[in-house]
Formats: sequence, C-alpha cells, structure tokens
Amino acid sequence: MFKKLTSKLPVIFCFLVTCLFVVFASACSSSEKSKSESQKSTSSNKFSLYVKGDNLYMARYDKSKIIDLGPCTTNGSVMKEFSITPHSKDTDLFCSFSDYDGETYTLYTSTSKAPTKRTKVADKVKVHSILKNGDILYLSNKELFLYKKGKSISLFKEKEEMKYILSKAQDELLIIPDSSRNYGKDYLANVYLIEIYTGNNTVYSGFNINSFDYSFDLDSICYFKDNAVYQLEGGDSKEIVKGIDEPYNSVTYSSDKVIYASKADEPTSLYRFDFNGNEELVSDSFEKFVEFNMKENFLAYTEKNSEGKIILKIAQNGETLGEYEDIEDDDDMYRLQEAHPSKSKYWYFFSEENKKLWKVALEGSKKGEIELVNDNVTDFLDFAYSQDSKAENDDLLYKAKIKGNDYYSLFLDKNIINENVGKYYSPAHLENNGTESYIIYADTLSQASYKDHNYTYHILENGKDTIVAENVKDYNGFLPENDKFEKTYFLTDYDEIKGTGILKQYLNGKLKDIDHDVKGFVRNNTSSFSTIFR
Repeated sequence: MFKKLTSKLPVIFCFLVTCLFVVFASACSSSEKSKSESQKSTSSNKFSLYVKGDNLYMARYDKSKIIDLGPCTTNGSVMKEFSITPHSKDTDLFCSFSDYDGETYTLYTSTSKAPTKRTKVADKVKVHSILKNGDILYLSNKELFLYKKGKSISLFKEKEEMKYILSKAQDELLIIPDSSRNYGKDYLANVYLIEIYTGNNTVYSGFNINSFDYSFDLDSICYFKDNAVYQLEGGDSKEIVKGIDEPYNSVTYSSDKVIYASKADEPTSLYRFDFNGNEELVSDSFEKFVEFNMKENFLAYTEKNSEGKIILKIAQNGETLGEYEDIEDDDDMYRLQEAHPSKSKYWYFFSEENKKLWKVALEGSKKGEIELVNDNVTDFLDFAYSQDSKAENDDLLYKAKIKGNDYYSLFLDKNIINENVGKYYSPAHLENNGTESYIIYADTLSQASYKDHNYTYHILENGKDTIVAENVKDYNGFLPENDKFEKTYFLTDYDEIKGTGILKQYLNGKLKDIDHDVKGFVRNNTSSFSTIFR
C-alpha cells in the first residue's frame, strides 16, 4: 500500500514547479528505494510520445507505427514530463501539446484511434492532470480550471504559488500555499478544501504548512502546531493530542489515526495516541523510532534496556515479537532502514552502524526469530523489492557495496546476483507472479557520472542473465515488469553534443531500430493516486 509525501519534503516540492508528480502512500521517499518504486508505468499501454527536431511523435507499441503530431516547441525546449493518459482503461482519450517554451504550453486532447484530430483545451498551461473519468484539471495564468465536456470551469484563482493535493476519489482538492522558502519553522496560512464537482470551498485558517499529514481520500487532514495535533473538521480545527513532540510516524498518522510521539516533558518516552484521546505508554526508555512504510499493525523502535544496552524492539498487532541486541548504537549519525516485501513473512532491517542486514520472521514456527542475512556490507544503497507480488515473496532484492569492491553489487538475500552494477543508482525489480519469478535490472558500469544515464538492462531468469539493451540513455517511461521489456522503446547511443540518440524497440528478443536523431521521451506522469502539482 502506498501513501503520500508531506510538506516536510521541500526539495521534492521545489522540483514540482512545472510538472505533476506522483505522491506515494508511504514514507519510502526517505530512502533510495523510492527511486525504484517510482518507476511505475508512466506511459499509455498503447503508445509513447517522443520529440524529434521540433515535432512531437507518437510511437505505437503494436507494429512500431510512428505518427507525427506536429510542432511542439517554440524554442527547442523538450517537455520531459507530461500527463498523457488517464489512469483508466475506460477511455481512449490522451493529451498532447504544442508551443512549449520551457514553462507553458498549449494543451490538446485527442484519441489514440485518431491522434492527429486534436481539440485545443487552453493556451499558456503550466501543468495539468487527467482524471480517470477523462476530465482535466489544468493551471493557466495562476488560475485552476476543470475542463469537462468541452468547457472550462474556474475552480480557484491563485494569489501566490500554491500546491494542489488531489484525493484518491478525484473529487476533492486540498490547496495550500508554497512553503518551500519557509521550511524549518511553523508557517501558518489559510488552506482550501474544494469539492471539484459541486464548487463547495471550505477555508481553514492557522494551518501549519510545514508539518501536516493527510489521508489518501482527504477525509482526515491534520497538522502539528505548538506541541499539539489538530484535525480539520467542518471549517474548524479540532485538537486531537497535545503536549507532545512532533509525531514520529509523520506520514502515516492521519490515515491510521494513531500517533506515536514522546511527551514534551518526557523526552525518553514513547506513547501511542489515538484520535479519541486515549494514550498508551509504549516505552519509558525510548531512543529512536524506526520509520517504515505504512503497515497499520507494525511498530519498530530502539530503547535502552536495564543494562544500558541499545536494543531493537519489534511489535505486530500490539504483540512484541522480539528484543534484539547489538543492532544499532546510540550515535545520532546512524539509523536503521527497513523493508517488508509484499506478501513476505520477513521484515528486514539494515543498520548503518553495524553494516549488517537482518530479517525477522513474522509468522510460522520461527516467528520473532532474527537471522543475519549479510554481514559483509560497507555501503548500503537501495532496497528494491516488489510492492505487489501475487505470490509469497520471501527474498529481498537490494544493492550494497561489499568490502574490497568499489562498485555496488546486486543481492537477493545472501546471494550476489551481479557483483558489479556500477557506482550510481540503477533500477532493479523482482517479479513473482505465482507461475514464474525473475529479476530485471540495470547496471551503470559505463557511467562517468550520475547524470550520464548510460544503462545496460538485464533479465535474470532460471539462472540465465540476458542483456536486453546497452548504452541506453532513456526508456519509454517505465520498466515493464510483467512483460520482460517486450515492446519497450529505448533511446540508445545518445550523442551529448548533438543532444540526440537512436530510438529502438525490443521485439521478440531483439532490438529493432525505429527512428534516429531523437531528442527524448515525454514521460507520462499521470497517477491514479493522490497528486500534487504547481
């Protein structure tokens, strides 16, 4: 299950000046694993868009058919992210653009069956989002519009830079001012909750932009101010919990309606508070909270035992599974990272202090037992695991450096899949659909720097490692985990001086040249989940 990012991530919010960005349902953004997990399908299931010269092209997956959609830029700027198709199979609608000047564009709609018959939506659009019913939200000249049945309806007029948070049902918007310049301190302002299709607008004042949390469907919106948590309710703010330090589970408490925090006058305490005013002391010798992806019945933290040693405590459904020594010391420089693969009976923990990886059994005869998985880690990079496996998945895919190696290695639990995958981040995915299991991943050994983006893509299945494409600058927006790269478009042999490369497609186990002198793909950033854009 995914969850959103909060206003505590100013770097990401700054990045959203001109694009729509998916906001996931977990705190996975706090680590490198968000990179791999964010490689979801970002293109239509029928085609990709790319730029060649000053024109926009459609590359169909079937039969590799190429369609010219006409000029798309006024100054040669390449649109890198764009909401192309709704996250729904019920409509053939898609969006395209022209006159992109690096900041704004003219927005069009058409269908994949007749892509060149375009209908103009608006000029000077800064960003837009296609809803699953085919309606479009777009921002133009600091005004937010809903485009429905060929007409544009004004929803909100900006006075300053704003952020828009879309509910999962796509019927409400939470609108908040941009607080990136005021990060690190309380920033109180008005926020607006708008019902998209009724026009109802509720204003809340005194909202702390720099410390808030919300549920996916926006039925629970909370903020932290003056050692208290408040919840928005009927135009007012209701006090839920007071006298605490800021919640440790800062990106889950609004959905779970459970707050883990220390009391302000009890710094070594860890309490569990609910939204009904009940409180429970969890630990009176609390040290650190382990931030984890949203798991409603999980809890992990460190504390000092009676002998003064730091121990890790893990609980599930209110039951303590175990207490484990020598996992992490009390140095503030180090922290624990965790991972729980979908449908796995193990919860994994990596200690930056000890440079070791453990797993704890969550069920079966070994429930609560801890097992050392890897004790030869000098630098940990990334957890990369399936979030939606259809079958039980008890192996963890991750990248780490081992002693004596300057390159990262790709591991599956204790086993090294590839000893050298490069010095920089590269995507990897473990697919387990119940009938077959395989790994797709990339290595970056040829990269001179992180920005070079020269990847080699692999499929590892039944012990055989197959190279799919080499010298790849980019691909058509997603790693097709279920299709093993079949029909995927790659941009290869990129000339940094010319700014162009060769477009190829992987078909029937071979790469086929499709087009030349291609500038780059236009990535579809439409999401079916809560979204923030500016």
